[in-house]
Amino acid sequence: MTYIFHIPYPVEIENEEFSGLFSALDIEGMEEKENELCIYLDETVAEEGETLIREICDSYKLSYQKEELENKNWNQQWESSFQPMQIDDFVLVRTTFHPENKNVQYEIIIEPKMSFGTGHHPTTAQMIRSMRLLDLRNKSVLDCGSGTGILSVLAEKMGAKNCIALDNDIWCYQNCIENIELNESLVVQPQTGELETVKDYTFDCILANIHRNFLTANMSILSQLLISNGNLLVSGFYSEDAKLILDKALEYDLIANYHTSQDNWDCIVFKKK
Repeated sequence: MTYIFHIPYPVEIENEEFSGLFSALDIEGMEEKENELCIYLDETVAEEGETLIREICDSYKLSYQKEELENKNWNQQWESSFQPMQIDDFVLVRTTFHPENKNVQYEIIIEPKMSFGTGHHPTTAQMIRSMRLLDLRNKSVLDCGSGTGILSVLAEKMGAKNCIALDNDIWCYQNCIENIELNESLVVQPQTGELETVKDYTFDCILANIHRNFLTANMSILSQLLISNGNLLVSGFYSEDAKLILDKALEYDLIANYHTSQDNWDCIVFKKK
């Protein structure tokens, strides 16, 4: 079960600054609408998360609304409103009912359901653009927090010899399987679980589009899973948290060599010394 918290914006601070106050939450997603901020929390962390939400709202004298998210309604909403997402001439993300575009290098077909990763969010878009810089031919890839599996599918299309799509959410796992089938992927292996699941593997490239807390808590493990001179691509955190990510990565011999920012969300490409 997932809960949505509808929070109106206060007038005292900018919307983006207000959104950043919730960065400590272990969120499934965040949607910045015109008049409100929507925060998605899994039921396992909803009680703890609501405590922080209540404290922040009380400090600004705001009232929030809490709503249970039914998966079937969420799916219908996404499927009816989903629009194709094109990233330069590199990738087009579309559904089965959208037309092809032969002018892009890669097309990815997805069923836009509850799982995160359609290309529309700045974090996913930046991850895709950053992947364009890498040579993934015959490389082993881990997509950590894979969501729809969009980055795993792209990694295969770019020549990866194998790719583990890892997520701890069963809906993401099931949606990833659907998208693997839609794209006729042969080397993407969906798995459910935590990083412990892949502790006996090493990878040439790790993709981790996850929230700040996960990245800082697991940077040591991510580095251990990565071969020397391998690449770690991370996103899912606000620009103001970039220094925290950079400093933590440096502790584990991960050197930043590419850094982008879009709509206050950042993406960094590291190379392991």
